Amino acid sequence: MWILRRKWVVLPLLLFALAAAGASAEEGYVGDETCAMCHDEITLQFSRTPHAVASGWSVEKGCESCHGPGEKHVDEGDPELIRQPSDLSAREVNTMCMDCHKRQESHFSFRQSIHSLGDVACTSCHNPHVTHDKMLERSGRQLCSDCHQAIASQFDLARSHPDDDCSSCHDPHQTRSLRTDTTAFRDTCVNCHFEKTGPFLYDHDVALVDGCATCHEVHGSPNRHLLKHEPQVNLCYQCHSAAVTPGWHSVPRFLNEKCTACHTAIHGSNTSSFFLEE
Repeated sequence: MWILRRKWVVLPLLLFALAAAGASAEEGYVGDETCAMCHDEITLQFSRTPHAVASGWSVEKGCESCHGPGEKHVDEGDPELIRQPSDLSAREVNTMCMDCHKRQESHFSFRQSIHSLGDVACTSCHNPHVTHDKMLERSGRQLCSDCHQAIASQFDLARSHPDDDCSSCHDPHQTRSLRTDTTAFRDTCVNCHFEKTGPFLYDHDVALVDGCATCHEVHGSPNRHLLKHEPQVNLCYQCHSAAVTPGWHSVPRFLNEKCTACHTAIHGSNTSSFFLEE
């Protein structure tokens, strides 16, 4: 009786396994070993990347997790019969990558990011087959300068921001733009310039409303302290015009003077609403 029952258990399992194998074959997946027959260098290189051991990666499908079923490509030797990210639109590439990366907290809002909305593909910056830091095509500012040439040129001015890695301040996967979100701008700056954080009893309003970039060119400037204008009085008169400042604060009188010679606590003060020396 037990033998008969066991046959009734084993037979359905065997039929299920055969059906699954048949379904797998019908899908046209050939496996990494077949891919390595022609693409051995890429396969070896890829095996050393974080992708090869990442959660969500299909070990059974391997390369075909991203490139799609390779049976027709293998049978006919036609490179057009396999999915190539270089042939896809930026939206299609990003959708493919986000199938896995949307699980990351730092990436889940990428579809609404400036890069994504600007039709920048993940593969414009990342090469999924390389072992470099974050699988980037190039490192640091060199990569970003391919598109952001005007900003990159500011780092060649007499004074420039010392950090060579744009991602120290900018998150390319997030929706917040430091150009338009002044809160994010200030929060980013004070990560390093913590002495300007406060809170102060008397805050310099411009830092709270318009951000640090009101006075500073954050990437590079010909002026000291990365200021937008030199002499300093021209910078301060952007907001503090002659109509609202004492008469003896005239431009000719202070042309060669620094406003911060007296207003030393210009970023914020706990003792003076005029940011005078504490």
